[in-house]
Amino acid sequence: MLGVVVVATAVAALVAHSLYQRPVAVAAPSVVVPAATTSMPSSAEPGPPNVAVTPEVQHDALYPQILQLAQTYFDAINSKRYQEWRSVVTRTVAKSKSEDAFLKGYESTHDGSIVVYRVDGTPTAGLRVLVTFHSVQEVADTPAGSPFPCLAWQVVWPLSFDNDDGQWKIDAGTTTDSPQREAC
Repeated sequence: MLGVVVVATAVAALVAHSLYQRPVAVAAPSVVVPAATTSMPSSAEPGPPNVAVTPEVQHDALYPQILQLAQTYFDAINSKRYQEWRSVVTRTVAKSKSEDAFLKGYESTHDGSIVVYRVDGTPTAGLRVLVTFHSVQEVADTPAGSPFPCLAWQVVWPLSFDNDDGQWKIDAGTTTDSPQREAC
């Protein structure tokens, strides 16, 4: 009799465990990153302007904030809206680039194929965000040493939390100061 009770209890525990371990159905996000990077014809560069994220980033608690930050940043560059760009960078970064320098620096730039790959914490309570994107521009407007009309960039943004605005912002020291880039 005791054996039957033990077996019944074990079966009930297994059934309960399987019921409570089922994953909760989550609606699919509107932004999906392709499983593999594919090349596109040069006429299609720089690719779509919408920011995509990896599944790792999508499951990060800060996903909505990081997505909004990145989308605002790239929309501001693509639309040449300095004040919008300033809203997602720290005061230090904003002071380093005047509106004239911003407009001249991004005069012919259009960014796309944007993917946020990682979000990592730092020892100083900041974040580091790995971003890749393609940028097309007039050759005359390219960075020194990269005379190509299309550049594939890989950058790491350091983010700091702005207590006054209550949001994460791109801080100084970004690898866009010495980024990895190559012709696309």
